[in-house]
Amino acid sequence: MFDEEISGVAEAALRTAEKRGLDEANIRVETNIFASIDFVNGRVVSAVTGVERGIGVRTFYKGAFGFSYANSLSRDSILEVVEGSARVAKYVSTRSKEEVQLAPHEPHKDRIIEEAARDPSEVSFEEKIDLASRVHDAARKYDERISSVRVLLSDSSRSHVTATTSGAFIEYYRPLVTIVLMVVATEFGRRGSYVKRIGFVGGYEKLTDEEIENLVKLCCEKAIVQLKAKPAPSGKFTAVLDSELTGVFVHEAVGHACEADSVVAGRSVLANKLGQSIASELVTIVDDSTISGRWGALKYDDEGVKTTKRVLIDKGVLRTYINNLETSWKLNVEPNGGARAESYAHPPIVRMSVTYMQPGDSTFEELIEDIKRGVYLRGSRGGQVDPAKGTFQFNAKEAYLIENGEITVPLLDVSMSGLTLETLKNVVAVGKDFELGVGFCGKMGQRVPVCDGGPPLKVKELVIGGRA
Repeated sequence: MFDEEISGVAEAALRTAEKRGLDEANIRVETNIFASIDFVNGRVVSAVTGVERGIGVRTFYKGAFGFSYANSLSRDSILEVVEGSARVAKYVSTRSKEEVQLAPHEPHKDRIIEEAARDPSEVSFEEKIDLASRVHDAARKYDERISSVRVLLSDSSRSHVTATTSGAFIEYYRPLVTIVLMVVATEFGRRGSYVKRIGFVGGYEKLTDEEIENLVKLCCEKAIVQLKAKPAPSGKFTAVLDSELTGVFVHEAVGHACEADSVVAGRSVLANKLGQSIASELVTIVDDSTISGRWGALKYDDEGVKTTKRVLIDKGVLRTYINNLETSWKLNVEPNGGARAESYAHPPIVRMSVTYMQPGDSTFEELIEDIKRGVYLRGSRGGQVDPAKGTFQFNAKEAYLIENGEITVPLLDVSMSGLTLETLKNVVAVGKDFELGVGFCGKMGQRVPVCDGGPPLKVKELVIGGRA
């Protein structure tokens, strides 16, 4: 449960910071109890459990930031970190030529405890290894063609305090559990693979037998289907994206371009486009931190600002960016709670949370019924995005040919690529089904939990490529 000691540490750090003549100090203190297991082909190749404790202090003085952290909560560490951060901010302020302020914001005091019937910190490590082994064995036994299985099981129980000299004091306790299953199927020299992550805010009570059974069945069946995949066509096609790939496109190609630090730095294709029509009227894209209990969502950000439902694109029109206090001031807009940090050892930066496209009114059958020859794309194996140029390339986990309104043969290693703004304009139908997936997003050396998804999406003239 919540580590009460860290609240006292945060208060002591606040008192120290208040004596340093700063414009603002942001103190984040945390304890994180964690475990991770990597189970590959019948043996544990990595098993780690531990506790991380520390304090990070970001200071602001005359337009300049300083940051310092320590992996300790001792009195000496508190003093050293606060003074070190303040010293950096004051020195940098003498070199800074840019005027910077933090946007006015309301300070909040709150405590948020996410409940867990079987808190990860209270489940034995032996039981966790047994669980990973059980998932592995179920996958290996599913079909004789399953030749390789890897299970990654991880959890954390994180107590966290965000406190600021402007009056915020937010206490959080959040347990997380996630499992990744990767399977490989082989037959007659051919190879198919599939990987899927599921994750929960809460404890091991949410990783039920049914969830495990569904995960194993999905991954194994998808890998086996890939054994029959055929070479993909190349060129421009009408394509249908599933909910997972819609979410990846929305997060990577649109969401990162809507992060205001990139916007103000001139590294976003969406800079200076607020109020402009940039997408089909069918497209509404949201980044919503307020969904209670959802992976990636938080009631307050790491600057102590209350988070919001940020409608980035509303019926094709770009309406807002994701902001922290600095970018809110630069863009002269209200703060919307978009600052996140991986841990106490990192300063808050502009980040997404739960990013998705809102569903439309088309059934899946309606999405494909008039496609004479097209491609159905499912999931993502990664890719590349350039938010500044507005280009993207994603590799689908699986793909199928669409012929005369029917899903037919599976295709090999299919990718989609294009220009973000052109693709948004080329959305011709949006499905009514809706799913959200869990994952992690990396930016500037920091990795945070995020959620993305949406409905199936129909896009015309999408560039498709594959391998023979």
